[in-house]
This record gives sequence, structure tokens and C-alpha cells, in this order.
Amino acid sequence: MHWLDPILTPLARLAVRKGWLFPVVERRLRHAYVEAAQAIDGDGATDSKISIKTGLQRRDIARLRSERDPPDTKRHPLAEIIALWWDDPAFDPEGIPIQGDKASFTSLARSIRKDVHPRTFLNILIENGAVSEIGKCVRLNTRSYRPPSGSDEQLAYLADNVGDHLATAVLNVVDGGQKYDMGLHYKGLSAKAIAQLDQQFRVRMRQTLEELDTMARGLPDTEDGPHRFRAGGFFFDDSDREANQYDP
Repeated sequence: MHWLDPILTPLARLAVRKGWLFPVVERRLRHAYVEAAQAIDGDGATDSKISIKTGLQRRDIARLRSERDPPDTKRHPLAEIIALWWDDPAFDPEGIPIQGDKASFTSLARSIRKDVHPRTFLNILIENGAVSEIGKCVRLNTRSYRPPSGSDEQLAYLADNVGDHLATAVLNVVDGGQKYDMGLHYKGLSAKAIAQLDQQFRVRMRQTLEELDTMARGLPDTEDGPHRFRAGGFFFDDSDREANQYDP
């Protein structure tokens, strides 16, 4: 069971920092146990079978199964606005008018969401640093939306991104999957060497993700198909002692 430590330790750090008391996390873990057991047996997953596989009481299982929350897989509207702004030749990243019926930020925002005022989106993007307002025009400063630090949006991104990565790794280990999940690690490096490697990784990773993004948005079947994908990468170093509290 010691294999769980490097997975659970960062989760515990997040929970303590955010003030999520143990009973709250425990409840979500109970939900996850029930859903995992049910996924194995499908329609044949009775409360008794789930109880045997998870160690949970049958009365708790019945209650937890009725409380499951449906996953939300929709892309964030601010991320959609930036992606469309970057990819659609009608919207120049160097600058578009704020108002107007064609090729304006107003028309761009309304093509994504009609129930939110475009200025609300614009104010958030300006505050975030993703967009600059210059007179009656706005300029795009980044290709991707970065949620504010510590916000619910950032937590949602963390959950989706780390969740998919862990699901990929678990599939390879448990079911013999062949999903791509590779890493590189070295010890005994100087801070200068780490900085150089980090910079190189960021440059190459950004290029790869931008190419994949452009390719995915250009495919004819990305809107109505039943499947989804996520690709990414990470670069970890042990300069943050708190983040590296688990030391194998």
C-alpha cells in the first residue's frame, strides 16, 4: 500500500491548504470507490458485490449511488474564446475592435455564449493578462487561457488534467493498456541545469501542443464524435520543499 503515498501526499497537501477537512475528502473517496466497482461489473454491479469489492457497508453504497454527480466535460468558455480568436483568420490576434457585428470581440464572445455579456468575458481576460485593451480595440497576448491562481477554475483544470493523466497511467498498469505515458528523470543536477532544461521543455512542449490544437480544431469530426482526448506534459523539480515532501 506504500505505492499510494506519492499519489495521496500531494492530494493531502492540496486539501489542507484549501481547508477541506478529512471527512469531506473521505466522502468523495467513498463515491470514487463505488463508481470504480460499478464500472467493473456494469449493470451487474449490485450493492452486495460493490460492498465485497470495496469494504463499504451496503447501506452506505445505496445512498452513495443515488448521490453521484454527472461529470462536466465542457470546455471553459474563456478557453473557447481564446482558441477561436487564435485559429479563425477573421479574428486578428494583433487586434480586433471591441464592438461590431463582424470580426469584433463582441461577435466572438457571442458565438461562444449568448447568455453572458461580452464585456464580462473581456474584463476577466484583461484582468487575467490574456488580453490587452488598446483604445477601442483588444489584442490577444496568449494562445491559452490560464485561470487565476487558487480559483475554482484552476482547481477544475487541475482535477481534469491530473485525473486524465492518472487514469491513463492506471489503465496501463491495471488493464495492460498501451496509452502514451512516458517521463524522464535525473538526479544530481545544479539549479542552473534545471533552469536550462525547464526552458527547453517549455519551448518544445508549447510547440507540440499548439500543433495538436491546430490539427484537432481542423479535423472535420471533432464536433459530433463520441470521443475526447487530452494531451499535455509536466516538468517537476524539487526546489519547492513543501511540494517535494514525499521523497522515495
